[in-house]
Amino acid sequence: MIRCYQCGTENLDGSEYCDECGKRLTSARNQLTPVPSELTSGTGPPPPPKFISETVIPKPATPYTPPPPPPPVYPGIRIGGQSPGRPEMQLPEQVAMPGPHQGGGAGSLTLQPNGQPNGQPTDARQTISDLTESIGQMAGSRRAVNPEPEAGPQAVLVILRGGKLGKEFAIGGSESLIGRWDADSGIFPDVDLDQDDPEAKISRRHARILLVNNQYLIEDLGSTNGTFINRGPRLTPGSRQPLNSGDEIIVGKTFLKFTVN
Repeated sequence: MIRCYQCGTENLDGSEYCDECGKRLTSARNQLTPVPSELTSGTGPPPPPKFISETVIPKPATPYTPPPPPPPVYPGIRIGGQSPGRPEMQLPEQVAMPGPHQGGGAGSLTLQPNGQPNGQPTDARQTISDLTESIGQMAGSRRAVNPEPEAGPQAVLVILRGGKLGKEFAIGGSESLIGRWDADSGIFPDVDLDQDDPEAKISRRHARILLVNNQYLIEDLGSTNGTFINRGPRLTPGSRQPLNSGDEIIVGKTFLKFTVN
């Protein structure tokens, strides 16, 4: 069918004129299907733009694997190589730990390079016994080289008058101070007669008893009321006098008896 471009009537194929309006159909066919100039010139229109973008899926990242830690370095020890800048020390192939009897045997323990013991371990009770015996031998040798000083005689002072009768004071060490306690002055005598001297006739640092070469001596320290032995003359301050067992000592108004056990 050929359609008339003027009135739109459908005409049979091969018709030259429209049956309705009489228009020439050949010229109408040529006008309905014009030939584009681009086809005759050899150049065509630019291609239409593409609005479809390609989607690229990224590949998964390779997981991070940390490097292995370096081997520990011990100063002065070479294991499988030499430590740079440090003195070389070879480890023995085997370390023998003798037990109760030197020379190995049933009581010896040998360590292999991998640190595992080889052989039977030493009995714990036997090891403690051996250590105790060794310590005893060392202590005996030490005492033989540096003998301990012999203990000197022990003495006591007993109140006879002027305080609590029968009260005893032990005399120990190489020096014992006789006096009255005074915390403000920092005086803490070995023989403290503060409670036995209500009239304060005894000085804070009255006298002292010394032990020199197993002999007891007494010395007045410049007391106010003096020191007397066996009711004799007053002792000169700073002058040491021998003191024997059974002697009577007077300090202030307090009478003391000196006894060596």
